[in-house]
Amino acid sequence: MGDACIMSKIQWENSSLKDLGLGIEDGSVDPCELVEYFLRKIDMDEDRDTIFLNILNSRAKEEAKEAKARAKAGNRRSLYDGIPIAWKDNIDIKGESTSAGLPILAKNKATSNSDAFSLATEAGLICIGKTNMTELAFSGLGINPNYGTPVNPYSDDAPRVPGGSSSGSAISVAKGLCCAAIGTDTGGSIRTPAAWNRLVGLKTTAKLISTKGVVPLSQTLDTVGFLTKTVEDSAALLEIFSKIERVDLADLNCNGLNLLVCSNEVWNEIDPEVDEVMRCALEKLSQGGTKVRWEKIPEIGELLDLVNTYGHIVSYEGSKNWSKFLEENPGAISSDILARFHLGAKIKEDSIRHVYTVLEEIRGRYNIRTGRCNAVIMPAVSTVPPVIAELEADADLYSQQNFLSLRNTRLANLLGLCAISIPAGLTKAGFPVGFMLVSEPFSEENLLKVAAAVEKCITS
Repeated sequence: MGDACIMSKIQWENSSLKDLGLGIEDGSVDPCELVEYFLRKIDMDEDRDTIFLNILNSRAKEEAKEAKARAKAGNRRSLYDGIPIAWKDNIDIKGESTSAGLPILAKNKATSNSDAFSLATEAGLICIGKTNMTELAFSGLGINPNYGTPVNPYSDDAPRVPGGSSSGSAISVAKGLCCAAIGTDTGGSIRTPAAWNRLVGLKTTAKLISTKGVVPLSQTLDTVGFLTKTVEDSAALLEIFSKIERVDLADLNCNGLNLLVCSNEVWNEIDPEVDEVMRCALEKLSQGGTKVRWEKIPEIGELLDLVNTYGHIVSYEGSKNWSKFLEENPGAISSDILARFHLGAKIKEDSIRHVYTVLEEIRGRYNIRTGRCNAVIMPAVSTVPPVIAELEADADLYSQQNFLSLRNTRLANLLGLCAISIPAGLTKAGFPVGFMLVSEPFSEENLLKVAAAVEKCITS
C-alpha cells in the first residue's frame, strides 16, 4: 500500500470501535485493509521504534484474514472482531516476548496467553504490536533509557515525556497508529499518559479484570485498563474485558449530575494553566445544569500522610517482587527506577501491615463521604509534561516530577476505586489537561455514563 493510497483512505483511527465493527459487519470495512492501513502508518512514523517494541506484522495480517473469513461466513466472534489494537509489553501473548521495558526480560517468550489477551482473542480483536513502557511499570513519566522514550506529540521545541508507565500504548493511540491500546495502571500508569496526550484513560477496579499473565509490580494494586480516543470506545473495551453488559451511553447529558470536586491536596503545586483549563471545564458543567460542589475530603490528606509516613504499597510489593532479580542482574535497570526499588526495600513489614489496616478504615469513611455524588473530580495531573532532557540530567527533578505525575492518580488505586481521565482542553501553550472522575469500586458502568455526559459537555 503506497503513501498516496493510505492518504486517500478514510482516517480509520478517527472512527469509533462501534462504527468499525459495524463496517466489518456490513462489508464496507475489510479487516485486511484495516490492518494494512495501520501497519503502513506505523512504518511511516519515524518514532515507531520507541513507540512499539514489537510490531507483529505477520501475526496481525493472518488474524485479519481469519476475521475477514469469519465476517464473510457470518460467524463473527463479536461486534469488534477484526479491529486492531496495541498491547503494553508487560502483558503475555503466547509466542511473543514480554520485556516489561527491560531488554533482559525480552529474551524469553511467553508460553501462554494472559487472561486479558485470551478475552481479546475470544472477541476477535487483532494484536498489531506490543508497546514501549517504563521499566517494570515503576514511573509515571514514561522515560525508558533502554529502548528510548516515545516523544509526546504535544511537545513544543523541546521533546517532552509521554507519561507512563503505559507510554507506548498512549502514543500509539494519540498518533493514530492503532484503534485503541491496552495498558496497566498501578498508580496512574494509564491515566497520566492519557491526560498528557489528550486521550481517555480508564482504570478499572482491581480484580475486575484478571491480571494473570501480567508482569507484576504490585499484586494488590495492579489493574488492566484502556487508552482510547473517546469514552464510548472505553465502554466497548470494558464490555469485552469484563464481560459486563454493553453500557448504554446514548442521549446522556450533564444536566442533573451531582459532582464533588476534591478541594484539598490534589490542587497543590498545580500549573496555573492546568488550573485554568480545569476551572473552565467545571464552569461549563455548571452552565450545563450539573451541581458542582467543592469540598475538602479529609481522607485524602490522611491517605497521603499514611503512605508518606509508613510506606507505599507499590514500593513495598514491587521491591519484594524485583529486588533479588535486580541484585542478581546489575545494570539491568536505570538508576532512577532502581532507587525507587531500594526505597521500597527499606519499608518494614509491620509498617506496611499498618498501612493495609488503616487503609481499610480510610476507604470506608471515604466511600460514606462521597457516596451521594455521581463522581468525585480531581485534576488527573497537576503539571504539564516535563522536558525529557531536563529529567535525564537531574535525578532530583526526575524524582519530584515523578511524584507529581502520580500524586493524584494513585489515590484511586489506594482507595480501591475505578477512575477515568478525559480530555479537559489545552493550555495556552498547547498542552493537554486531563479531567479525572473517580467512582466507587466496581461502578464502572456508572462512571462511564457520567464520563460520557461530562465529555459531551466540556468538549462542545
